[in-house]
Amino acid sequence: MASILNTSPCSLVQRQPQGRRLGEAGFLLILFACMALPPIRLRDLDFLIRPELVVLSALVLLYGWLLLAGLARPIRFNAMFLVALSFCAAVLISMIYGADALHHQLVSSDYFEIPKAWLPALYFTVAYESNLSERALKRLLTFMAVPTLFVCVYAWAQRLEWNIAYRLNPYFAGGEHNEASLQVYGRVYSTFGNPNVLGQFLSWMIVLYAAAAIFQVGGHLRNVGIVSICMVTAVLTGSRYALLSTGIGLVVLLFLVAGSPRSATRMAGLLLLIGALASIFVVTQNSSRQTQKRFEELRHPSDVASLRDRLDNLWLEAGNFIASSPIVGHGPAKQIFGSALTDSEYLDVLKQFGFVGFIPYLFYYLWGLHRLRRGLKAGQCLGPFFEGQNPATYLFVRAGLPIVIMALIMNVGMFTYYNWTIMGFLWLLIGLTARAGKTLVDTLQDLSPQYRLSANPSHVNPGTGRT
Repeated sequence: MASILNTSPCSLVQRQPQGRRLGEAGFLLILFACMALPPIRLRDLDFLIRPELVVLSALVLLYGWLLLAGLARPIRFNAMFLVALSFCAAVLISMIYGADALHHQLVSSDYFEIPKAWLPALYFTVAYESNLSERALKRLLTFMAVPTLFVCVYAWAQRLEWNIAYRLNPYFAGGEHNEASLQVYGRVYSTFGNPNVLGQFLSWMIVLYAAAAIFQVGGHLRNVGIVSICMVTAVLTGSRYALLSTGIGLVVLLFLVAGSPRSATRMAGLLLLIGALASIFVVTQNSSRQTQKRFEELRHPSDVASLRDRLDNLWLEAGNFIASSPIVGHGPAKQIFGSALTDSEYLDVLKQFGFVGFIPYLFYYLWGLHRLRRGLKAGQCLGPFFEGQNPATYLFVRAGLPIVIMALIMNVGMFTYYNWTIMGFLWLLIGLTARAGKTLVDTLQDLSPQYRLSANPSHVNPGTGRT
């Protein structure tokens, strides 16, 4: 039994130190590029290149060289490759049907949707294959706090009109509309170029570090400090969707806390933290009449102008496109849909790729959710001892569940797959949490049947003593 209890998730991974360090460094570099680096602007092209995509490409080339040199092992298959292949096939079918049957003209940007289908799988695999140890996951929380703090301080500089913000804004601004939102309404966008996208990022960070505070992973002052700073900044974005998604994430976290060991103490701590966040929200929104007015509109949500515009115009138009070709859609059809805004990722996928594309698109999210659900069950079977030995691994499994659920809800009226700015960060995070879930599952499967029965006695038949 002593040998069983000494088994931990991190001990199941046998790799060379060089490979482990390279994987961790590559993952952290891409993550930092997602959070803090500006997009690359090419003078001769009309579009921007995300810095994390450049880093990802460099890492793929480096990995290919190491693989040919026999210094790296081949990447193991994961289901995200199958999801990406299915979605890529759906994109091709829709493009061919849209061009041949519906006579939509194909433009060069339409073809980019084919390799784009692989990007979530690539980001996911980078994090999944990095297979961070317990110690590395703790370091990651400290590492992520630094660029998150930079993001928030830069946003405050925009709101307070500091000189440093005027110097940085040309590198990060996401267009005239977002710049006007900052100048007229005081809606900050920081490194993400858009107030709503910044709100998405902050809502995930609030849930992650709130979970770290409740489950006591890392310094309590750091965790609560990051949560508070992110909450202030989220209010400054004026993003009502960010506020709603944060609330949903915290509610999911409440349910996870209720099913964990020492649930009463942890529940009290989380409720106290939620109360503190509510106070921060009230105080911060009162600092600006324009921000206060935006959030006051939530008292009558059906009358919010942005929602009415979606319901009365944008979503009806998208519904007509879907009804005219529901199975395979119209294809990317950038010449038509480039100016036909929908403000709903689900409707965009349906009108472009139909139900043939919508199903594999959903599985980008559902596969990660499946790994996390299995990880949570395995964690419950492993019990408090393993949680005490590997708190960060348990934390990322627990935090991953609300983060994926929040992303699915965001897609009703916003974007995550089509959101070029946030895509890399989200799929890195999902891959990281899914791997933590697999680590717990692998640990449970590696244990002897006697320990699994003792850890979960409810599976024993009282009459026969058999499972």
